Amino acid sequence: MQRGGSNAEPKTLSLNDAWKYESGRRLLPYDLFKWWGRRPALAIAMLLLEGAGITGYQVADIVASRLAHRSSKILSNLKICDPMCGGGTTLFEALFLGAGEVLCSDVNFASTTVVKATMKVLRECDNVVSVILKALRRVSKELEDMWCVNGHCHVHSFLTRGCSGEYCIAPKWVGIFRVKGDILKIAITETGELVEDQNVGIRDIVKLPREKLVEVSKGVYAYVVEMYNAGDPLERGFISLIKDRSVAAHLEEAQKIARSRLSGGCTPITSSRETRRLLREGIKCWEQIFTPRQLLTLKLFTEYMVEENRDMVEVAVATVGTIIRTASLLAFYYQPYGKVNPGLVVKSFWIPRYPVELNPIAGDLDNVKTVGRGTIITYVRKLKKTCKTVPNSILQSSDNVAITMMDAFDVDYRGCDMVILDPPYPGKVAYEDLSQVYMIPYSFLNVDLPSIPTKAIDTGNLEKYVETIANLVLKILNQAPKAQIYMMLGFDKKGEIVYEDLKNMFLQQGVSIELKDSIVAEAPGTLGRSKARKVMIIKMVKLAPENHYKPL
Repeated sequence: MQRGGSNAEPKTLSLNDAWKYESGRRLLPYDLFKWWGRRPALAIAMLLLEGAGITGYQVADIVASRLAHRSSKILSNLKICDPMCGGGTTLFEALFLGAGEVLCSDVNFASTTVVKATMKVLRECDNVVSVILKALRRVSKELEDMWCVNGHCHVHSFLTRGCSGEYCIAPKWVGIFRVKGDILKIAITETGELVEDQNVGIRDIVKLPREKLVEVSKGVYAYVVEMYNAGDPLERGFISLIKDRSVAAHLEEAQKIARSRLSGGCTPITSSRETRRLLREGIKCWEQIFTPRQLLTLKLFTEYMVEENRDMVEVAVATVGTIIRTASLLAFYYQPYGKVNPGLVVKSFWIPRYPVELNPIAGDLDNVKTVGRGTIITYVRKLKKTCKTVPNSILQSSDNVAITMMDAFDVDYRGCDMVILDPPYPGKVAYEDLSQVYMIPYSFLNVDLPSIPTKAIDTGNLEKYVETIANLVLKILNQAPKAQIYMMLGFDKKGEIVYEDLKNMFLQQGVSIELKDSIVAEAPGTLGRSKARKVMIIKMVKLAPENHYKPL
């Protein structure tokens, strides 16, 4: 990526090179809040540069600057419009490139929430960290007796849903200890003893007496807890609830008190392709995917953040919406290796047989040290890293940024020099299903989400899909006849059909359409795990600016 000697040939970077340079890293600020199907930031940056006619060494230098989180003013005379902005990759890359004006809109309320929260962090990073820490300290102090007992606090409660009659089935392998370089496997016996067992495997199960366990939520029982003390060095250890009845009684009482403090509200789970598993299991309210004390903790944190600063609504919602991946019962905890699979809540809305109760505020607030993965303190650490890394100079254009919840057909495209379209792909996961988790923190604040009319793209009907995309493109070109439109589509059979159909439709319309390149991008895969897939980049421009198009 560095410039060679004086006789070196100019180096041109293709869009597909972006994945290679970005592989293995998540450029800030995209690691702050959860969004699904992120596009590689460098791919978007290079697409913007391509649209501006910038190639060769200049591109290589700009990419190197972006990897170092440095900004430029190279797009200062351009207006960039993204009516399907998702997590805001185009917006932030346009800011890094110094775009004169950026329009970011999306029909999905969770999208605009995440983008506004990220922008708030970039504008007031240190203030955001301060407000979050104040809210965390209030919650920690108020709920200390609920999460801590005998000088120790909960990290995890290991749970099982496999109960019938007098017994519950649970994984025999609880976890591991590392002692002087050796790994010691810890298992639970049928009598509730925690023992070393180097032969225990991940498929081994044990039958435990139901009456000795603690019901933390309807049909969900805790059998082992992991606790820590905040000493130096910090110590963590496992406790069997069958053997330690004082800890078991404390856990049971804590859940009872938390349940009594909650209002009992219900945020309905909307029936969709992705949520049908929960509904089938009788989980009808989003609040049911937490234990009572988890729910109370997150509720108070959200409320206290907004009390500390009324302008922090989106940050509070985006923070809680993000940690739901690890703090809810949907986040399966793989006990033997101590790993949370946060992907489960991304796509596969089902509660696993052996979930975990994670303490969302576990850790040392004074030194901002986290205990357990995916707590709120984890995200404070990410925020502090952002404050140190991302320069304020990217906000030179931020006064000319518009972030709105709006259907793509209702956007005013006049003055747009480049329009980036990234529609949901035909037959793929519907992001509005996934985004339902963001309704939970909004419900804590009793905020009514706006309902707007939408010409939603039908991802299940290929013919209607193509027609909708074509009409949107024609509308844009009517309002912004000199605009360059770039669209991303999955590079698969359906994507190729869409491209060929659009070519045929535009043949008589005087619209140039070409497949420019392809990139490797992120998409939700099995059980919500991210997977790499090829995405085609299609460019469309109006050949005769004076033409006016009618809807197809």
